[in-house]
Amino acid sequence: MNRPGPADPAARAPKATSLRRRLLLLSIVVLALSLGIVGVALNSAFLRSAEADIAQQMETWSYLVLGATEVGPGGMISVQEELGDPRLSQPGSGIYVHVHGENDHWSSPSALGIDLPELEQVAPGRDQFVGPQAPVDYYRFQYGVAWEVEDLTVQPFTVSVLVEGDIVARQVRSFRRGLWKSLGAAGLLLALAQLMFFALSLRPLQRVAQDVAQIESGQRDRLDGPYPRELEPLTRNLDRLLQTEKANQARYRSALDSLAHSLKTPLAVIRAGLARRSGKETGAMQNAVDDMQHLIASRLERAAASARSTMSTPVAVLPQVERIVASLKKVHSHDLKTIDVSIAPDLKFYGEKRDLLEMVGNLLDNACKYGNGFVRISAGLEEVGQDPSASERPGLWLSVENDGRPIDPDRYPLLLQRGVRGDERVEGHGLGLTIVLELVSAYGGDITIDQGELGGARFRVTIPAA
Repeated sequence: MNRPGPADPAARAPKATSLRRRLLLLSIVVLALSLGIVGVALNSAFLRSAEADIAQQMETWSYLVLGATEVGPGGMISVQEELGDPRLSQPGSGIYVHVHGENDHWSSPSALGIDLPELEQVAPGRDQFVGPQAPVDYYRFQYGVAWEVEDLTVQPFTVSVLVEGDIVARQVRSFRRGLWKSLGAAGLLLALAQLMFFALSLRPLQRVAQDVAQIESGQRDRLDGPYPRELEPLTRNLDRLLQTEKANQARYRSALDSLAHSLKTPLAVIRAGLARRSGKETGAMQNAVDDMQHLIASRLERAAASARSTMSTPVAVLPQVERIVASLKKVHSHDLKTIDVSIAPDLKFYGEKRDLLEMVGNLLDNACKYGNGFVRISAGLEEVGQDPSASERPGLWLSVENDGRPIDPDRYPLLLQRGVRGDERVEGHGLGLTIVLELVSAYGGDITIDQGELGGARFRVTIPAA
C-alpha cells in the first residue's frame, strides 16, 4: 500500500528550459530572420540592377545598329556587316537585333536559325523595355525611328533588341550563391559570437546557482560573493532569507525545548500524586498521564521536524543507524538475535538528523517487537529518472523487515492509522508508524508495506530527490 505525501506543485510542473537555451534559440531565430530578409533584399536589388544594366546595354546595341543602317527607296533596309560587338555576329550568342519596317526587315547574324517572336511596331521617337514573359523568354528593347529617304518620303521602322533571359538569370544565380554563402558564414560567426556572449553574461548566474547548490549540500552556509552589481540585490536578499530561516528555526526549537521542559514538572507532580493514592481509578489515570507524556513528546518532535531547514547539512545514514541498532540490542537483548545492516558508508540523508533518527528508530523498534529475533535494514539512493545529475539533493529509500509472522494484506491500510498496533499482545501506543508516515509525507515521500524475504512484514520508505 502506498501512502503518498503532499503533492508538490514544483514536482508536477514540466522542467523549464534553461535561460541560456532560451536566449540562444531566440537569438538564432532573430538572426536567421534578419539574414534572410537581408538576403532577399540584396537578391532583389541585384536583380533590378542587372535588369537596368541589360536595358542600358540593349539601348547601346540599338544605337550601334542604327549607326550601321541605311534605308533606301521603297523602305529597303541595309545594314553594314561590322556592328561593333562580335556577339551580334555570332550565331546563337543570345543577343539578337531585328530591324523591321513596313516593306522590309533585317536580322543580325546572331539570329541565324533562331525563330524570333513576332514583334510589333513602335511609334517613332518612343522606346520600351519589357522583361521575359511566358512563353517568350526574352528581354526586349524596342526603339521607333522615322527615316526620311531620297524621295522625301518618311519610312517608319523599329529597331528591336532581344536578349535571352537565361543570360541575366545566370548572373543572378551566381550572385545568389555567393550571397548565401557569405550570409551563412556571417550567420555562423555571429551565432558563435552570441554563444560566447551568453556564456560570459550568464556565468555570474551559474556561479550563484553553484553557490546555492553548495549551501544545499552543506558545503557552505551563506552567499559571500563577490557578485556583479546587478545580482547584488538578489544575492543579498537570498542570503538574508537563509540567515533568517536559520534564526527562526533556532528560536522555534528553543521554544519547543522550553515547552517540553515546562511540561515535565507538572506531569511529574501528577504522577507522584497518583503514586501515593490508591483506588480503582488510579491505574486508569496513571495510564492517561503516560499517554499524555508520550503524546506531548511525539507532538513536540513532529513540530520540531516541521521546522526543518530546506538547506540542511547532509547526514551520514550508516552512523545513525548503527547508533540506533546499538541501543535496540540493549533494549531487546533478551530475545533479539541479529540486526543485519546493509547500507553504504557514503550514503547521505538530505534532511534533519532527528527526522532520520525517528524514522529509523520507529521502524526498527517495531521490527524488533514483532519479529522472532532477526531484523534486516537496508538503504540506498532513490532513482531520479533519466538525468541523475539534475538534482543536487538526491532521494533515499529505506527498507526494514523481520522474520515475524506475515501480516494480512487487508490490514496494511490500518497499520498507518493512529493508535493501531500490528499485534495487540505487544505493548505500545500504536503511534510509531503514524509518526513515520508524517515525517515521510513532510519530505514528499511515501511508505510501501508488503511481505519481505524473511517472512515478516517489510516497510519501505521512499523519499524523492529534491
